[in-house]
Amino acid sequence: MSRKTGLEIKKSIIRQLKKKECSLRELETKVNTNYLTIRAHCKELQFFGFIEIKQVQMNKRNGRPYTNVNLTTTGKTLSV
Repeated sequence: MSRKTGLEIKKSIIRQLKKKECSLRELETKVNTNYLTIRAHCKELQFFGFIEIKQVQMNKRNGRPYTNVNLTTTGKTLSV
């Protein structure tokens, strides 16, 4: 089994976010890579203005904070 490249991971993140906004944990399972990798790539995509990362203080179901990620208008125009 070969490892995914950084570009493949970023493309997968953008594809998933085009469907709907997700938390970092949801992206972890949908992209099939670990949390730290997802977070690092999301921070890089945020730096370039393709996504927006928001800290949500309380989840309605369990009361825990989580991080939500969605595409910006620039990110929506990308073709992956």
